[in-house]
Amino acid sequence: MKPTFLTVIQVFQIEGMVALGKMLNPATNEITKSIEHARYVIDVLDILHEKTKGNLESDEARFLDQTLSTLKLNFVDEFGNPSTPFVSGELA
Repeated sequence: MKPTFLTVIQVFQIEGMVALGKMLNPATNEITKSIEHARYVIDVLDILHEKTKGNLESDEARFLDQTLSTLKLNFVDEFGNPSTPFVSGELA
């Protein structure tokens, strides 16, 4: 199966949800959280969003927008104020 742009976004979506503690970590089969990794995934998707602006099909742009919105809303929900101290792997 040849990967598509949607597949790439979906990989980051899953990675972000795992980092936010919204999905089981497939490597450990446990819920883990990492504010640093969640922020990294969101930053990568923000870069993709900026660099691909105007070059995506409507379904690709919509999926990227929805993924970013979902991850950002969940980030705020899970970690609140980004300046709040947080230890990687700590459960909120």
